[in-house]
Amino acid sequence: MRLGRLSISTVAVALVVSVAVAPSWSAVAPSWSAGATLRTCAPASEPKVVFPLSSPSTRSGRGAILWLGGAPNCSGGGSSSTTLDSATLHNNDLASAPRAIISGRQLVGPLSTAATTAGQIVAVVGDTRIASRGGPGAILGEGPAASSLWRLVPLGGPAALVATAVGYIGDAAVAVAAAMPGSAQAILLYQQRHYASAFSGPITLTEGSAPITALTVALDFRADSIVLWAQAGVIHAQWITNAGRVYPAEVLGPAGYHPQIAAMLSDNNHAFAMWSYEPPPGADGPSTIYLEHSGNNSRVAFSGQPSTLVQFTEPPALRLTPGSLALERMTPSEGVLAVWTFVQRGSYVVNVAGLVSSHALPAATLAQRGADLRLAAVATGPHNDAVAVIERAPRAAAGFNATAQAILAARTVPGGPGGPAFETPTQLAPPGPNSAPSVAIDPANDRAVVAWQTVAGG
Repeated sequence: MRLGRLSISTVAVALVVSVAVAPSWSAVAPSWSAGATLRTCAPASEPKVVFPLSSPSTRSGRGAILWLGGAPNCSGGGSSSTTLDSATLHNNDLASAPRAIISGRQLVGPLSTAATTAGQIVAVVGDTRIASRGGPGAILGEGPAASSLWRLVPLGGPAALVATAVGYIGDAAVAVAAAMPGSAQAILLYQQRHYASAFSGPITLTEGSAPITALTVALDFRADSIVLWAQAGVIHAQWITNAGRVYPAEVLGPAGYHPQIAAMLSDNNHAFAMWSYEPPPGADGPSTIYLEHSGNNSRVAFSGQPSTLVQFTEPPALRLTPGSLALERMTPSEGVLAVWTFVQRGSYVVNVAGLVSSHALPAATLAQRGADLRLAAVATGPHNDAVAVIERAPRAAAGFNATAQAILAARTVPGGPGGPAFETPTQLAPPGPNSAPSVAIDPANDRAVVAWQTVAGG
C-alpha cells in the first residue's frame, strides 16, 4: 500500500516480509519482499509486530502491526487525540488496511506489547490524562488482533517503566514500576494464565525508596516469573511463583548509565540475567556486559558475582542504543540464545552465542568493514531459528545519525563457534530517516515480519 499525497510531513510505518523461507539450519538464504508503506494521515511511531496464539496448543493466531498514530481515515480532518492503530496480518502475512483500536485518549509512547491465547494481543501505552511519577501513566488494553482493544486498565505506574513477557503456551506478564505512598518504590506484576481471558490484580513487590530506572520480566513454562530491575546503582532480581509466592529480592551486580537488562527463566528452576554497564556519555571508563546464571534453584541462588561477557571502550559521545542486548528461548529445543552489541576494533558489532548452565559458548560476530552495526530487535521462530534486526548509521556529534540509518535483517544459520551464527544481513531499507524497527516470526509458517518507522509524503 502506498502513502497518499499529503500536505504535511508524515511519519509512516513500513514493513517487509521474508518469503520462501528455508527450513531451520538450511544454508539457503531467505528472500524478502519489497517494502510497503502503511497508509496513515497522521504521524505514526513505535511500530510493534505481534503474533498471538490461537490456543495453548496452536502456535499461531492472526498477527498485527501496532503503532501510535492518529486518524488513519484520510477522509476526515484529523483528530486532536492520538490513537493506537493496527494493521492485521492474515495467512499471507501481508497487512490489512489500518484502523484505530484505541481512540479518544491522549496516548504517548513508549508502546509495549504482548500476546495471549485465543488470538488476543496486549498493548501498554502512556495516557497523558493519567499522571504517574511526573509522567504519563500506563494503561493496558487487550483484545483480538482484528478488533478494538477493550478493558482499558490503568496500571498504576508510568508508561516509561513497563516490561512485558509471553510464556511458551500463552501465559503473559506485565510489570510496571510505581511510587507508593510516602517514599516507597514498588513493582506491580500483572499475570494472565493461558486459560484466562484477563489479567489478575497486581502482585505488589515493595523495593525500597530509591527510584527504579530500568525493568524487565521473564516467564517459564509454568508461568513462574522473574523480575529484574535497576535501582540505587545495582541490578536486582526477584522470583514470583505462578501461585503468587514472592521470594526475597537479590542483588546481582553493578548498574551504570541507563542499563539495558535481559532475563531468561528456564523450566528447571534456573535463570540467566544479562545487562549493560556504561559510564555516562563523555565520561571515561570501560563499558561492560555482564552475564549471571543462577544455581540449582534460581529463587535464591544468584551469586551476586556476575561474569564479564565482554568489556570494551566506546567513543565519548556514543553509548549502546535501545535493543542492544537480548536473551531468547529457542523453540522447540528450549536452548537459550544471547545476542549483544559491543565495540570491536573501533566499530560497533553484534555477537550471538548459545548459553549453557555456567557460561556463554564461543560467539559468532556480525560486522561490516567501516560501519557500525547495532542490534535493534530479535525474534525466534518455531524451528530453533531467530531473526535479528540491525541498525546501521553514521556517527553524529552525539549518538548516531537517524536521518541516514539503514535497516538490515539476518537469520541464524549453523556454523558459529558455539552453534548458531547470523547469515550475511539483507538490507531492508536504504539509509534514510528509518528508526524503531520491530520483528516477529509467524510460528505457522516461519515467515518473519519487520516493521519500522520512516518519513514519507513529504
